[in-house]
Amino acid sequence: MRTRILVVLGIVLGLPLLAGSGTYMVTAAKVRGEPTLEPEKKTGYYLWCDRRTLHLRWTTDGTPLLFTGRIDLDKPVREVTRVRQEAGGWARSHGNRVVMFSATSRGAIDGVDVLVPTGRLARLELQIDGQDASPEQIFLGAKGLHPDGVPLKVALP
Repeated sequence: MRTRILVVLGIVLGLPLLAGSGTYMVTAAKVRGEPTLEPEKKTGYYLWCDRRTLHLRWTTDGTPLLFTGRIDLDKPVREVTRVRQEAGGWARSHGNRVVMFSATSRGAIDGVDVLVPTGRLARLELQIDGQDASPEQIFLGAKGLHPDGVPLKVALP
């Protein structure tokens, strides 16, 4: 009962919350709106959501780096779209609730869009060159906020 109360308080108040197996909760409000992407300036991931789609982009400061990750959803994935097919690498669903990707970027913006049912949860594990992405390398929503930790559990609008 106490855990349930803490989870609800964390979601309602938008507090950093270590939820479940070491994941940090991110509210839907923090991922609304497209961030300003800065290709060839910052290395990192950009995450935002709209009514039906989770958008994930990555870029580097020009250094070639490998971006890999996994997105687990609590409801079936409807569609996965790779942003730059010509860039090499891959992004696809595994089963009906998991999306995985692997691609090298040299500064250009790349990424994946995942069409999902509204009002759901997604858990993201993001790596850059084989290391977990740090919170400072993840930019959330229009304000480009950083999460309080990784991996992330995101409430989708």
